[in-house]
Amino acid sequence: MSHSSDRDHTIKVAIAQAAPVPSDLAASLEIALAAIEEAARNGAQLICFGESFLSGYPAWLDYCPGAALWDSKPVKQVFAQLRANSVVVPGAESRTLAEAAARLEIGIVIGVNERVQNAPGHGTVCNGLLFFGPDGTLLNHHRRMVPTYSERLVWGSGDSAGLRSAEIHHANVGGLICWEHWMPLARQLSLSELFGVVPSFFAIQAREYLVTKITAISHRNQALSSQAECLALSMKDTLPSASFTRT
Repeated sequence: MSHSSDRDHTIKVAIAQAAPVPSDLAASLEIALAAIEEAARNGAQLICFGESFLSGYPAWLDYCPGAALWDSKPVKQVFAQLRANSVVVPGAESRTLAEAAARLEIGIVIGVNERVQNAPGHGTVCNGLLFFGPDGTLLNHHRRMVPTYSERLVWGSGDSAGLRSAEIHHANVGGLICWEHWMPLARQLSLSELFGVVPSFFAIQAREYLVTKITAISHRNQALSSQAECLALSMKDTLPSASFTRT
């Protein structure tokens, strides 16, 4: 996707519709790095990944009836795997992404399961969204403010510090995660920074399983594009059932 403005500036954007390896951080990072390399080879200046790409959405919350049972051994095991394969920011994985961004001169927007370490909320797993500039700088670090429904069994609450945009290759890039797009004040604060900056992009992260939900996401994209006079980049997670094991 390329976007030009009346300032005669063009930016080429790649949207990664790849599948992570659930609860395997090393393997998922390799997939992300390969996608970043491919995007850069094809001239992309910005690549965007879906929600919790590192390393996978906790899909068992929707499909396992015992997900909320007290003292459930299988649930404890699968959560422990997710937590052990979550990203610490700053940490080894974020440094690897920063190095790739700088080496390839490409901006990166990627969703992560983030484990808070040596900071308020130590040990909590958050649903994070990281923005890297083409020089490798971590430009923005957003933590999803309120996980939806059963997601609160896995993710803690974030804050509003990341409700801002980042300039990547002279384009303003903002973003929210999944149902944050239905929060009017969060959406307005994020979109307000995009007005008057051309070109502007808004990264929409979601994982959608049902056609009806995908249709709703499409309508939401159109509304956001119109409100902010920007391009909406919609990244959906791909989670093949074969990648999960039965516990």
